[in-house]
Amino acid sequence: MKPKLISFKLCPFVQRSVIALLYKQVEYDIDYIDLADPPAWFVKLSPLKKVPLLLIGDQVIFESAVIDEYIDEAYPRRLHPADLVQRAQNRSWIEFGNTCMGSAFDLSVKREQAEFDAARAQLAERFDQLETAISGTPYFNGADFSLVDVSYAPLFQRLAYLDELSPGILDANRHPKIDAWQRQLLQLDAVQRSTVPEIKTLYLNMLHKRQGYIARFLDPQAHGEAPSEQSVY
Repeated sequence: MKPKLISFKLCPFVQRSVIALLYKQVEYDIDYIDLADPPAWFVKLSPLKKVPLLLIGDQVIFESAVIDEYIDEAYPRRLHPADLVQRAQNRSWIEFGNTCMGSAFDLSVKREQAEFDAARAQLAERFDQLETAISGTPYFNGADFSLVDVSYAPLFQRLAYLDELSPGILDANRHPKIDAWQRQLLQLDAVQRSTVPEIKTLYLNMLHKRQGYIARFLDPQAHGEAPSEQSVY
């Protein structure tokens, strides 16, 4: 029985689950909805009215971290470390990544340059902490790809788009380990195949719609209306 994901095209949290499934070579289905106008069946299925959902037959799993843990436990090629302490530490850094994702969201919506600069400084300070936690190369834990890598790849993808518009959001001199880690993850086949082909255009259109400070660096004639999904990082 193939698992089915329910999401919308810009959701970074379902992208994590897709990366895990692709890396594990698990066949899956995915349906995209509009959270601003969700279908009745989704409202009935989702207790929190959020995506992603994972459907296993008529069983529903919600909350992205729970979905990723299920995927890891249900299919071969375990992505969590075997060591109990390291596994718990990995979970902690996954949660830390959610705060970094919040910083990426702030960078996309802050309207004044001072606010944008403050969000960028906050992200850099968080990356100072993350830099010290990376234990090797090419991945967070060294040689073994893990759920931490799965969790940060969508963030790094979005930050790369932002950095193209406003260079300096990613600082290879200040965070050389993160820079190398990001480059490795974004080259992975499972990461490159984890989104719809038009992901960059959709993301830039969303920035245009939000009209934060970062939007002034966009080509005003190149970006139309963004999809109406809500709370997209």
